[in-house]
Amino acid sequence: MNELALIKIHSKLEVLDREFEKAVKNLIQGSSSLSDEKLEVIVNSTEREILIYEYILKLIINDSNVN
Repeated sequence: MNELALIKIHSKLEVLDREFEKAVKNLIQGSSSLSDEKLEVIVNSTEREILIYEYILKLIINDSNVN
């Protein structure tokens, strides 16, 4: 079960990382049809979501080490 959870979390983190990089790039280059304010919201939201999934991953790994 933990192995499946690890795979899902790693996949989610990879997707979020790509989304984050794309949003930051668009914000810096100004190459998006979205306003800077909306892009900042996307960047901040994605960053928070990455932190949450990293914490979940840490919990899963710690649980694996205990069992």
